[in-house]
Amino acid sequence: MKKYIGFLKFNTESEKELLDYYSQAIAEHKKVMTVTPNLDIYRIAYNDRNVRKNFEKADILTIDGKPILWIAKWLKVKDFKYKISGSDLAVDLLTILNNQNASLYLFGGKEGVAELAKQKIQEKYPNINIVGTKCPKMGYEKDEELCVKYINDINAAKPNVVFLCTGTPKTENFFFSHYNLFEPACYFSVGATIDFIAGTISRAPKWMSRIGLEWFYRLTKDFKRLFKRYLLDGLFLIKIWFLCHFNRKEICRLHENNTN
Repeated sequence: MKKYIGFLKFNTESEKELLDYYSQAIAEHKKVMTVTPNLDIYRIAYNDRNVRKNFEKADILTIDGKPILWIAKWLKVKDFKYKISGSDLAVDLLTILNNQNASLYLFGGKEGVAELAKQKIQEKYPNINIVGTKCPKMGYEKDEELCVKYINDINAAKPNVVFLCTGTPKTENFFFSHYNLFEPACYFSVGATIDFIAGTISRAPKWMSRIGLEWFYRLTKDFKRLFKRYLLDGLFLIKIWFLCHFNRKEICRLHENNTN
């Protein structure tokens, strides 16, 4: 089930329920797209109508970040109990792929990172058939010929699951602008997951993630690159707090314009 948190419609299911859904979708060869917005992506969607429209097309939209749960609480939207990060969902899905002898394609990461992630996965999950890895060129999403080539490569490998890890909104623009070209599979827009699996980027401890401090951990690891992003996210969260408490119509009206 999906419900709006402001202008985006998120799934209310638990991770276990979603994993059961993916297991069935894999068995039935369904085409499923999963997007996992955190606060930064939520902010991007607030400011970009095209991003919101793409997210509306996604089959599954999970909450990757405590701040979005806080926004749901401020808006008095019930039924949202679970923070399901894209990386956690992707890694937990590997057990199901291993049990089903399923195939996986890794798309994203810097040169060599996807191959390293492949090695790590194969060591722990020997029954997963990793049928391809690809480090896409910078700006690939603006090159139509290159996009079609990448899609053909993915389709030719016939994966059950594809991790698309080139960042938002690039991944969603790539997928939904070529939706009809993609063969049935479970596709996941899951950010830095390939880097996390490969070990080239470290994740925050679970306790920090549970209380909404994963951003602080990442900031200490990459201050120069992430400072501006988290500053903008913090200011945006303050803005949303005021909208939720004093002008809810402003934050909720955006989804009404997505189809206009």
